[in-house]
Amino acid sequence: MGKGHIQTYDWVVKLLKDCDFDGAARRRGFDRTADGALAIDFLGRRYRITRDGIDPPVPADSQDEIFEFNVRSVLGYYALSEGNCEPEMDFYPLNYFSQGIFSGAGKDGSDWATEPLRKAIGGDYKRFCAAAERLGLVFEETRGEGKYIWSYRLLPKLPVKAAYYEGDDEFPSDIKILYDRTAPLFFKFEPLAALNSCFIHALADAARHDENRD
Repeated sequence: MGKGHIQTYDWVVKLLKDCDFDGAARRRGFDRTADGALAIDFLGRRYRITRDGIDPPVPADSQDEIFEFNVRSVLGYYALSEGNCEPEMDFYPLNYFSQGIFSGAGKDGSDWATEPLRKAIGGDYKRFCAAAERLGLVFEETRGEGKYIWSYRLLPKLPVKAAYYEGDDEFPSDIKILYDRTAPLFFKFEPLAALNSCFIHALADAARHDENRD
């Protein structure tokens, strides 16, 4: 049996054979290229979707193979989606969309899904700011004491917010990624969770880049 992330990608490519590319461009915000492909910017990179696959292809020696295949799979799912609405700008954590399957909280109460990002940030809000700015997030507001909200257009019809909570003597720092309530109209929960993982991975990479630069 092959690797799950590759099998998922191959399945998505198979479905793209019958995808309505005109409808995807019109309803979900893709660009069209001269040869009829779909094009989209995602996490700081330009991707091209055809009926034969998603370019650029994953390098054979990729050090982040799972991430690279997941990125292409979620973009394929976005093209295949039947979603056709504008965001409502009403945001919820990922577990809200799981219909009670996942609580979203780890043993210490922090968001388990953002653990890789918290490890890369190390509880340093300035490092989080640098990583967020590097990826293109925009600071929105401070809510209460020690809670900072950043916004980002993850996909043309899918805005997200990143909420950073400063820690104290009792609770560690935490980061939550919030999705517009229309997200399930574009993604079923499993690909939405994969999308969330891709976003967190990219933010963590941005944080590590700044750490290495220091």
